[in-house]
Amino acid sequence: MSNALAQVQILAAYARARWLTSRLKTRADVEAWRNRQLARFLAGPVARVPAFKDMAHRPLDSFPVQDKASMMSRFEHFNRLGLTAQQARQRWQDGTAPRGYAVGASTGTSGNRGFYVVSDAERYAWLGVILARGLPGFWRERLKVAVMLPANSRLYDAANESRRLALRFFDLHEGIETQAGAVEAWAPDVLIAPPKVLRLLSQRDSALAPRQIFSGAEVLDPIDRTLIERRFGCTVREIYMATEGLFAIACPHGHLHLLEDYMAFEWEADPSGGPLVSPLITDFTRQSQIMVRYRMNDLLELDDQACPCGSPFTGVKSVVGRMDDVLELSGCQGGLVAVTPDILRNAIIDADASIDDFRVLQTAPSAIRVTLPPHASKATQAVQHSLTSLLKGLDASAQVELRIDTLPPPDSHKLRRVSRVRS
Repeated sequence: MSNALAQVQILAAYARARWLTSRLKTRADVEAWRNRQLARFLAGPVARVPAFKDMAHRPLDSFPVQDKASMMSRFEHFNRLGLTAQQARQRWQDGTAPRGYAVGASTGTSGNRGFYVVSDAERYAWLGVILARGLPGFWRERLKVAVMLPANSRLYDAANESRRLALRFFDLHEGIETQAGAVEAWAPDVLIAPPKVLRLLSQRDSALAPRQIFSGAEVLDPIDRTLIERRFGCTVREIYMATEGLFAIACPHGHLHLLEDYMAFEWEADPSGGPLVSPLITDFTRQSQIMVRYRMNDLLELDDQACPCGSPFTGVKSVVGRMDDVLELSGCQGGLVAVTPDILRNAIIDADASIDDFRVLQTAPSAIRVTLPPHASKATQAVQHSLTSLLKGLDASAQVELRIDTLPPPDSHKLRRVSRVRS
């Protein structure tokens, strides 16, 4: 596709996204738009892949729930190119996507890598939405945008094709310290990176001064947000996206808002019985790979408070972590007790003001290892007391082991402060 045509499609997507933002003023507006678009999608486009070929016009709740394992096992049934997961892997490794398409992959941190197929038109639509919600005034001046992630994607190439952005990708597989120096030398206006990388950059002695900062690819913990915003003097805005799509972008106030004008969300309950939810997503704008009632592996805390920006889209208070990071501890009365990452995180951070980093690892049903950095060594007793009280209140039984050690520096893998040993 020529650059001229790419620019037209990006600008068209940008204009459409801005138009929707101006049109959808109330919650009723959002729901009416979503329902109309979803009905149109289910009436035809959904049946263009083998997985759903006989399901046109059926209500959404009649579709089976999918997850990564079930989709990857029959990947050819969900994409219009008929690529198997193995073929997608090969295309991704070789960089030989079919003409007019991109094939990408997830980081594989959950143990199995997921793949996606997206058309050039969908790439440009994706960029148009990000620009409309994240950088609405991008057309006024040419911005230098630095993207620091573990893997490049043709999704990012679309930005350079707009000719209004000078985007440079910094591959974290080449070493974060090396790339940090390169980013500082390039002096971007906009910086997009995982929170652990933004935190490292905030602690370096440099003249780096981006005007806008976006975090992505990992959970943005409050302890990281505070340090990053204090150093750079601007609000950190999250981009919540994954292999499965683009789900939410934070407004200038730093609050995430779901892209309900492009996607329908259903919610499954918190495994611990708390207020968190896990999303099922149906993307009614994407047609190269059909995503219907796809179960995400994320835990979210929704926000029912009105945002100062006035957005009618559902707010997300925080992306807490992954379902894989929910600890399953022995219950005092038998069975297992689910403990979500946010509860553990708050108990540790609130125990002592010196704690600005930590790691929690469940090594057995009744064993937790907590590692604190050397400068927080005097906080061990407070953390022990805090976690003991927490577990007692949850009716869970676990031995808490406290360690003091230098925490591993950021690498190309996702930072997971709370995790459990995989069996």
